[in-house]
Amino acid sequence: MSNSLAIATVTEALKNLLTGYLDFSEVAAATVTTLSPDAPTGLAFPGINVFLYQISPNAALRNQDLPTRSHDKKLLLRKPQAAIDLHYLLTFYGEYATLEPQRLLGAATLALHANPVLSLTQIKAAQAGFLGDSTLSTQTEKIRFTPIAFTLEELSKLWSFLLKVDYVLSTAYVASVVLIEDDSQQPIPPPLPALAYLLGARPLQQPAISSVVSAAAAGGPITAGSQIALIGSNLLAPAGATTEVLIGGISQPPGMVSASQITLTLPPGLFAGPQTAQVMQPVSLGDPPVPHPGTGGASAVTPFMLSPMIAPASPPGSGYAIGPGPPQSSPPAPTIVATVIPAVKAGQRVLLQLLPMTSPPGPGLLFDGGTLTALSETLSFPIPGLPPGQYFARVLVDGAESPLAYGYGGAPIGPMVTV
Repeated sequence: MSNSLAIATVTEALKNLLTGYLDFSEVAAATVTTLSPDAPTGLAFPGINVFLYQISPNAALRNQDLPTRSHDKKLLLRKPQAAIDLHYLLTFYGEYATLEPQRLLGAATLALHANPVLSLTQIKAAQAGFLGDSTLSTQTEKIRFTPIAFTLEELSKLWSFLLKVDYVLSTAYVASVVLIEDDSQQPIPPPLPALAYLLGARPLQQPAISSVVSAAAAGGPITAGSQIALIGSNLLAPAGATTEVLIGGISQPPGMVSASQITLTLPPGLFAGPQTAQVMQPVSLGDPPVPHPGTGGASAVTPFMLSPMIAPASPPGSGYAIGPGPPQSSPPAPTIVATVIPAVKAGQRVLLQLLPMTSPPGPGLLFDGGTLTALSETLSFPIPGLPPGQYFARVLVDGAESPLAYGYGGAPIGPMVTV
């Protein structure tokens, strides 16, 4: 588009065009000037004077560049563009006795009728001199000259009010359209055109999880790092989509996937207590196809309990990491200390359940370890007033209890603690 020198370039091109047709007037020594008709000196005599007396917004293109900025005013979407029309007054000077003004008017009329549109060659010729920085030659819209028919009232106002000089033979033309842009502002690049369209269709189905169970044994506890099974419907993604599983918000690749069951291994980093599972089926788009999050079906978030475990003792095979600990509180009370897997995070509440090893077994006893203030895998439980003996032990973290170990006959064999 054109820069701020475009208006002057049009005037210079019009002057050059009229100069090239002066010979048709057969007026000797005629010239073309670009002064105001009321200039005290310098007007061509004989000759033609070109005077730009008015500009006006172009009715067709005045709002073409709206909007120029994004809704937050930060991004320039396109350069601001002014679309204007230029109104020229051509005045003719010479000896009236030999009709020189009329002959010059005839030459000017012929020039603009034969060349109603400025050519690229004419524009570049006008830019060759002091207007070398003009970019009018890059404007896509052509500049056309159209004659203006003044009424007698308009003509009298122009000369008596605007110019305030005696009337001389004159005519007027409008040059349309000049588009002016600010070269200093660079808009954001336009988006690339689409080379291909990849369209597809898929059935509208929502995956649903009815339960989350241990894959090792139906009804068994779910522990850290174990395999689980998601039972439900529509769990196998349709063609063009993939199946993803979120466990506690952590993406975990599924193992075996069918329409009614997904088997996978729990990801590391989970804490004991309530956890969640969700099935996502993002649609694969693009070439090559890539899963797009937020597309496709998604199941509701389904809760399950991740049970803690009392860690095995060291060396392996020597029982469990649970036993009497140093006295705590005031007055001192005996304690039981247990190491658990996974570690318990701050804000989780822990309880110890002891089951007497009697026949028949006595009622279970609960001891409160309180709410942890820092991440820890070692838990301490005060046991005031606990009778000496042997007990099976369970640790509860936010309601999720550690499992007991059972022998071949189905009787519990551990974890066991002696008080």
